[in-house]
Amino acid sequence: MKSRTPFDPNWILVPLLTVLAIAPLTYPGFFETDSGFLPAFTAAHPAAAPDWEGMAGPLRGEGPLPYWLAWPFYALSGSGVAAVKWCYGLAFLLGALGIYAWTRHWLGTRGGVLSAAVYTYLPWHLGTVYTRGAYAEAWLWAFWPWILWTIDRLADRQRPRSVAMSIAACLALVAATLWTHPGLATLALPLFVAYDAVVTARQPWRRLLDVLGLLLLFLWFAARGATETQVQFSNQFLHPFQLFSATWGNETAYQLGLAAVGLSIVAVALLAGKPDTPSQAGGMAEGNQVPPGAPEPLGHVRRAFWFWGGSLLAILLLCLPLSAWPWQVSGFDALVTQPWQVLALSSLPLAFLAGSVIRLDERLAALPAWAGVVALVVLASYPYLAPRYTQVDPGPEPAALLQPVEAGTPQILLLDYEIEQSSRLAATQALTVTLFWQAVEPVAGDYTVFVHVLAAGGSKVAQRDSRPCGGQCPTNTWRPGEIILDRYQLDWTQDAGAGSSSGQPAPAQLAVGLYLLESGDRAGVVGREDRTVVLDVP
Repeated sequence: MKSRTPFDPNWILVPLLTVLAIAPLTYPGFFETDSGFLPAFTAAHPAAAPDWEGMAGPLRGEGPLPYWLAWPFYALSGSGVAAVKWCYGLAFLLGALGIYAWTRHWLGTRGGVLSAAVYTYLPWHLGTVYTRGAYAEAWLWAFWPWILWTIDRLADRQRPRSVAMSIAACLALVAATLWTHPGLATLALPLFVAYDAVVTARQPWRRLLDVLGLLLLFLWFAARGATETQVQFSNQFLHPFQLFSATWGNETAYQLGLAAVGLSIVAVALLAGKPDTPSQAGGMAEGNQVPPGAPEPLGHVRRAFWFWGGSLLAILLLCLPLSAWPWQVSGFDALVTQPWQVLALSSLPLAFLAGSVIRLDERLAALPAWAGVVALVVLASYPYLAPRYTQVDPGPEPAALLQPVEAGTPQILLLDYEIEQSSRLAATQALTVTLFWQAVEPVAGDYTVFVHVLAAGGSKVAQRDSRPCGGQCPTNTWRPGEIILDRYQLDWTQDAGAGSSSGQPAPAQLAVGLYLLESGDRAGVVGREDRTVVLDVP
């Protein structure tokens, strides 16, 4: 009688370890991320969303799959904000479980749990959600570990049916990433192919196919050439200190994470101190099978360790200015808007290297040391779990999209507005307008806001022109994602509305827009040739 495999309780522990990462999503509102409410708006209209990416091109922009994944949650809740938050939580869970499923094969169950914790709480992972609001990239973090898991399963399979299922699963996951963020997903393909060729492949013909695949991928994208973008790619490289800077807050930070880097350094020291004996040199070589459920022999772990160490260095070099020439010559700069976006790929080697300390030192694998190391990883991330919250909810779409004169795409959203009417004196009417602005990219110009009160016949009753917030928050200082509350009070006398039958002014609409004071040029309004946002007065 075939014995049953006992249930692994870590399949419950790993999701529990993501609780602190998911906790900010339970706030009754949203976050002031760099992308603002754009993910929520697109989740509400995945089939008819405007081209937020503009000149980013089809490769640099987001794919439709993440928003179709959010649409069922929108259908249930009626809120794009709620749908995106549910999907962020689901992506956290799938990513952690995927890392555990992949690394426990190499590092044992406790090493896999540590890798899952490191992966979940990497500062760049948390920043992707709570600082940048890069919704599609958050789903890449969920898919990537499962691709590695399927590659490992393919190496273990012998029966044709099992091999076919593993290949189908791997191809489906790769297709999902390409439909999520085509450019960044394509940059990840060489890493996965190299992993299959160097670490897991047994048969020489598989390695040959891997090399050919890399060559064809390189030649194809080298021939495509770069597409035009508004962002200067060459100005977006990082300086080495930024990878280790402790700065974090409202601005985007690029640090790798103290816990992940520290544990990786410890793992390097532990592995360097272990001699490579013949008994360790086994692994996945042809004819040397690993029993189901058992971790890989140390000799094979050593090979995987140095592969991921080398991959991490290569990924970090791609973020630095000295890699400008390879980016340009290869044509890979056509795949992403900023080179530092490849930092997302560093999550895989960091999770593996940091989790390796458990496999390399048995003392760390024993309680309570193991629990202490996992707790250290979680607690080290706590400063990164404080996003800028907001309770503004503009609904399924913004009131208007505005395109500055010097920009090629819309950069400013008029999220919502509030209007309050009152009678101050017998001969005076007053109206207070609050505009909720949000920029999704830095705005170069210093714009003036105009607010016109229009009577039922279209005549102007009152107007107010001013820089936002009475000049206290000019548009060229707006941080992407920051919500600006801009309030205006307009007064007018009864005579201003003499055209109405009652003799009283009857405000029916507001005309709102932005213009440059020095030239008078107005910012464009999507869908309006007159460059004016028209709002109804309740």
